[in-house]
Amino acid sequence: MGHHERAVGTEAAPAEPPPRSRARTALGAALVLVILTAAGLAMRLPLDDFRYTTGLSGTPGTFTAARCHTVGSGRSSSRTCTGTYVAAHGGFTARTAQMDDGRIEPGRPVRVQREADGSYVRPLTSGALEDVAGAFLITSVTAFLLLGVCVSSPRVVVEGDAPLRANPRPWRMALSVLLTLSIGGGVAGALAFAAGFVMVLTGH
Repeated sequence: MGHHERAVGTEAAPAEPPPRSRARTALGAALVLVILTAAGLAMRLPLDDFRYTTGLSGTPGTFTAARCHTVGSGRSSSRTCTGTYVAAHGGFTARTAQMDDGRIEPGRPVRVQREADGSYVRPLTSGALEDVAGAFLITSVTAFLLLGVCVSSPRVVVEGDAPLRANPRPWRMALSVLLTLSIGGGVAGALAFAAGFVMVLTGH
């Protein structure tokens, strides 16, 4: 009986990961948190704009430019128009409204959405597609960065021509999903941007 107790008492405890491995895991988790936080903040820009370019948010109305002027030159130039905004359902008029849009002609009313911060945007398909393209590209870059964090893990096999199935199941699934999002998001973003560019040329 005593011999059995001594044997139980001397059983080896589960080996703990070395401090260097724990530090590397903590660093990887911190990088993932930073990447996801930055992606969330960046994603707000196209998603917020999408609500206005599709007319889902904002106050609909018309903007009539009284005058327009160009600032800068070449590719860095921008065209600003000053005029009057009239809400579609009445009750609000801004006589010193400004818009940055090179396609606005003075004296010709255009449909716009007034944003919460007092700026204006035209609800055009081209603008919505540009926002969609931005969201896809942010997703692609985020997935690529997370893929880099996964690949840096010592538990992931990426040497030579090792296939994804050579990795443990959780890592294999993560790599597969991130790789799909990275490539698919990039392709979808490029297609949406190209479609938006075509819409700009056609005035939609």
